[in-house]
Amino acid sequence: MMAAPQTKRSRGFTLLEMILSISIFLLLMTAAFSLVGATSELMTEVSEVQNASAVRLRFMEVCRTAFESADYSSSLEFHYTDSSAKVNTYLSLVSTPSAFDFGVNLEDEIDRVVLAAEFLPDGFLRSRVYYMTAYDWEDALQSGFTEIRAPYVELIPRMSQLSWTFYNQRTEEWLPVLDGSFEPSLVKLKIRVVGDAVPLESAFYFIGGSSGGFPGGSPLRP
Repeated sequence: MMAAPQTKRSRGFTLLEMILSISIFLLLMTAAFSLVGATSELMTEVSEVQNASAVRLRFMEVCRTAFESADYSSSLEFHYTDSSAKVNTYLSLVSTPSAFDFGVNLEDEIDRVVLAAEFLPDGFLRSRVYYMTAYDWEDALQSGFTEIRAPYVELIPRMSQLSWTFYNQRTEEWLPVLDGSFEPSLVKLKIRVVGDAVPLESAFYFIGGSSGGFPGGSPLRP
């Protein structure tokens, strides 16, 4: 007697195998999304750092253009005031109409552009370019720079350093103040913002003269 032929039974996935497969798939997808998210965050951080660096470099180039736009009728004045053991600085470019030309200083009565670095209560610097008439400047001097009503443009935010030094060609040294005794041929600027390991610095040529500085306060050391 011949045995009846056996038909092969197709074997499907068991419930346990399905659960394991889905779990592995979910783990792989989670890892993939985490990797994509981390990569995206890294690219965002790199982009922000590059943009911040580009802003600072652009600011330096704007400063270079401003200083090099001076002629022999132009002059520099450097004023400073003490504020809670901090030194606020005000560097004026006098009779340099094209300096920091953001469209504000096109009016004929603007005769000086003032780069201000003023400490805020949180310890950071507020950096501005003020556009002043002779009356604005007199008011600022009389108030000790506590009240400045002139129009201004905000510069780089959250700065921890904005300092100036001036090259005395006769003594071949960089000095932190201007007292009218020499005409600086070079002006050096150092800036630092949150996250910078070292300050960014650059030197600019200036062919004008020097009119001295404010008698109060103490000099900002380089």
